[in-house]
Amino acid sequence: MSSELRSLLKRIRPPQTWIEPSSEPSPSLVRLLNRMEDRRWQQETLEDAVQFIRECACEIKFILHLRQCGRCKLEVTLSIERYGGRDLPWFLDLINDVNELSEDPLYEGCPRVQAYRIGSYWDKSTDHNETLKFINDRITWAEKIIRQQILQAVRFYRRVKNWNLNESRPTSSTLPI
Repeated sequence: MSSELRSLLKRIRPPQTWIEPSSEPSPSLVRLLNRMEDRRWQQETLEDAVQFIRECACEIKFILHLRQCGRCKLEVTLSIERYGGRDLPWFLDLINDVNELSEDPLYEGCPRVQAYRIGSYWDKSTDHNETLKFINDRITWAEKIIRQQILQAVRFYRRVKNWNLNESRPTSSTLPI
């Protein structure tokens, strides 16, 4: 190869410089990644909070409707007497009863099934009045809890929505009461 050709090749090819990869990312890169992760967490948490509020609102609508609709009250009564309330909301489901599953203080004061003589379709011992009394007591108790949960969820939603990403992540335990 001629010297002219070599000099031309040197101009075309940039010199090979090897950059050593850093074992640790730079602080600015770490801040950027943390901020991206926090934004994603914020968005997912807001969506979950809205979904929870919607579910609670549906439960409240069900309770309000159940208080007024005799036909639905009869269907719930039969469902409890026949199947233990299997397809009913959590507060009327006797198969997975709240009192038996949790010692959570949130469920304190829950009307116990044992305090009522709930009729049984299978034993032919139907006392609809006791079952209706149980249903009314349970929905009154559950409505208070669900309304408290809605208020807590709305507070949490606002806190997450107004969250400054430079602070630590908000949790439900850091909410002001």
